[in-house]
Amino acid sequence: MNVIGIIPNPDKDRDLKYTSELIESIKKHGGGFIILSDAASNMGLRNCAKDESDLLENSDIIVALGGDGTFLNLARRVYQKDKPILGINLGTVGFLTEIEKSDIKGIARNLLKNEFEIEERMMLQAETKHQNKTDFDIALNDVVISRIALSRILHVKTYINDVFVDSFPGDGIIVSSPTGSTAYSLSAGGPIAEPDMSLIIITPICPHILYSRSFLTTGDRVVKIVIDEGYNDNAMVTFDGQKGLEVTSGDEIRIKKATCSVKMIRLKERNFFNVLRSKIDYRREKNYEV
Repeated sequence: MNVIGIIPNPDKDRDLKYTSELIESIKKHGGGFIILSDAASNMGLRNCAKDESDLLENSDIIVALGGDGTFLNLARRVYQKDKPILGINLGTVGFLTEIEKSDIKGIARNLLKNEFEIEERMMLQAETKHQNKTDFDIALNDVVISRIALSRILHVKTYINDVFVDSFPGDGIIVSSPTGSTAYSLSAGGPIAEPDMSLIIITPICPHILYSRSFLTTGDRVVKIVIDEGYNDNAMVTFDGQKGLEVTSGDEIRIKKATCSVKMIRLKERNFFNVLRSKIDYRREKNYEV
C-alpha cells in the first residue's frame, strides 16, 4: 500500500478544504499520508508533518493540489526522485492536472491499490553560458528567451546541432517539449503535439518578419539559441515560468531532451484531443462571460 505525500497550494486552497477532503478519503480507505509542515500545522496534523525534502523522499506517490503552475513547480523538484505525481486542478484550465476538485473523494482507493497508469513525459535540459559561467536547469513545458520590459527588439540566432537555422527579431523565442505545446507556445501560434512524442518545438514570439513560423526537430537534436552580438540590453531566459536568468549579447542557451522524465499518474484512459478540446472550450466560454 502506498504512502501518499500531499503538497497543497495555500493560494488555491486557502481554507485547505480540498486538502481535507483528500485526507479524509485516504483515512477512509486505511491509507497512510504525509503532508507539508505548514499545512499540517494549520490542520492539527503535526504527527503527519514533514519538510519538503523528507516528504519527497518518504512518499511513494506525491499529490499536488493547485493548478498547472503548482504542478510544474513540483515536477522540477521531484523528477530526480523518480516518484509518480498526480495533479488535482484547483485552478482554471489545468492541462497538466489529472483530477478536478469535484472528483477528489474518489481517488484515494485507486492510489492506495496501485490502480493507475504512469505516463512518462519528456523534459528539456538547458545549459546557459553567461559571462564565463555555465548554469544548468530543467523544464517540463518550455525554455523561453525573451526581452525584458522596455528593452529593444531582441535578435536571437537559432541553430540545430550547430547548423544555423535563422535569426529572429522580435520579443524572443520559445523552445518547448510536446507537453509544453499547449502552453505558451500555443499562445504564440505554435503547433500542438501529442504529449508522448519525442520532439522539440521552436516558436518565435511576435517575430518582426513576414515569413516566420514554428518549426520542429527530433528529440535527439540540440537546439542552440544565441543572443545577437549587437544586442546591448539584457534579456531573460526562463524555465517553465518558475526560474529566470538574465542573459545578454553573445550568451548562448543549449537545449536538448533530458535524460530524465516526469512520471505522471493517469487514473483513467483519456484521449488527448478530447481533453484539449474541452479545456480550450472552457477557456473560450469563460472569456465570453461578461
